[in-house]
Amino acid sequence: MFISLNKKILISIIVFLLFITGTFFAIFINFYAERLEEGQNQIYMRNQYVVDLLFDNINLRKDLREIAQRNPNMVQSQHLQSISQGLNLTQKELSNEQQLNEELKKNYDKNREAMIAGARIIAFSLVIVLLFILLLIFLLNYWVLGPVEKLTQISRKVSNGIYSSRLDFRQKKVRDEFDILFSAFNQMLDSTEFNLEKIKSRERFLQQLIDSIPDAIRVIDRHYNVIMINSAFKKLFKEKGSKIGQKCYKSYGYNCEGCLQSKYMCPIKEFLSGKQESISAVHEVSKIPLYVNAAKLQFGHGQDDYYIIEAFHDLSNDVLFSHQQKVSSLAFISTSVAHEMKNNLGAIRLIFEGILDNYYKDVADNDETKMYLQKAYKQLIETVKTPERLLRLAQFSEEENTKIDVASAIKDMLLMVDYDAKRRGISINTEYCPMQFIYGNEADFKMIILNLTQNAIKAMPEGGSLNIHTKNIKNKAIINISDTGIGISEEQLKHIFEPFYSANKKAKSSGLGLAIVNSLMERFKGKIKVKSKVGKGTTFELIFPLYKE
Repeated sequence: MFISLNKKILISIIVFLLFITGTFFAIFINFYAERLEEGQNQIYMRNQYVVDLLFDNINLRKDLREIAQRNPNMVQSQHLQSISQGLNLTQKELSNEQQLNEELKKNYDKNREAMIAGARIIAFSLVIVLLFILLLIFLLNYWVLGPVEKLTQISRKVSNGIYSSRLDFRQKKVRDEFDILFSAFNQMLDSTEFNLEKIKSRERFLQQLIDSIPDAIRVIDRHYNVIMINSAFKKLFKEKGSKIGQKCYKSYGYNCEGCLQSKYMCPIKEFLSGKQESISAVHEVSKIPLYVNAAKLQFGHGQDDYYIIEAFHDLSNDVLFSHQQKVSSLAFISTSVAHEMKNNLGAIRLIFEGILDNYYKDVADNDETKMYLQKAYKQLIETVKTPERLLRLAQFSEEENTKIDVASAIKDMLLMVDYDAKRRGISINTEYCPMQFIYGNEADFKMIILNLTQNAIKAMPEGGSLNIHTKNIKNKAIINISDTGIGISEEQLKHIFEPFYSANKKAKSSGLGLAIVNSLMERFKGKIKVKSKVGKGTTFELIFPLYKE
């Protein structure tokens, strides 16, 4: 319970005043009560004495009357004289007592007047004491309580972060301790405000410095609290866990303490266990692949005085760049092949056409030589189409969406891998659904098929079977691409769509193929599923929305 100093002093003075008043009244009443009781006792005794005298006087008068009635001649006798003398003495004493009573009455009146005067004196003294107390309260308020209240108000403002507040006081010729305290307090506030401004300036510089870093930066403490973030981090995670003071795991969508260890590597737990001093990992957050680097930042001399700095690099651009690089490579290859082969193949084509028209025009179609020449001519036509397909694959822009014939596009891509498959002893089996169309970028769709078929061929180094099956279910186009290769373990299946991750350690791969496929499937608003068993093969299921006119 808070009681102000002003109230404490006021309550103390009131209690002190009541104590003094009670003491004065107690002494006064006790003293005058004794005097009054003593006077009353004296009056009582004198009244009793007077009553006795009156009783004696009455008896004497009665005796004198009886004697006078019995013997009138003995009025002058000695006995009568003695009675008369006793009566006279009694009357004289009664007269004296009457005078004494009058004097006692006067004394009682004087005592009463003295008591009233004493009461007046006490009341006047109490008024003077009260005025003195009021003056003391005023001086205490002016010299002590007022300055203390000013200090209290300024302290509250400073505690609320208003460091520009100052104590307003006048410079005096005669100064006291509070004037010195006020001056020192203002100087302290000046120094504090100056130092805070320097700290804020450094913080702004540091914030601008980390904001200039293109990668997302986050600083957290050992209790999962976010200490600092940059603008790239806010942009990357938007409203999700992008505030200072929040728990770090909220960025990954968790509300309980810590992340799921099977999905995300927690740098705090790794550092607390003392296993590593720096961590590098790939995390996928909201379908965005992120390359994470984490390291300790020691700020004190204690073993636990450190923060953890995390740098998040968005791999989406790297995946897109790899995709564009593959498309550019295909464009370069197709251009080179078309340039080198077009003229020669065109000349050979004209030779075949001339031979067939000039020498085998009238020959029956079942002639063996003519049949071989026609087959060679058809293969030549298909060979000429190969660089044209490559060129068509590379020339689609990212923004160009069109109606895609699924079977035709898959056939074009199988031409790219046909030679490699046959060289490895791999048979390609296809089953197409008629009239199957989807909508999107044809180059992206072909890149999906190319990556998956290439991965399937690499997974069968000893030969096998590549099976492609398409079907329509309701408003979805389903494409199954399966192989009979080495397969993928359950632990590896969790990471195959992460950038730079490769399930086949023996194959020289960048680890971006499936990450590109996953990214391109999102552009089509489609889904990709995978099933695999080690030693038996892998099946990828692609689900696309069917094209609607």
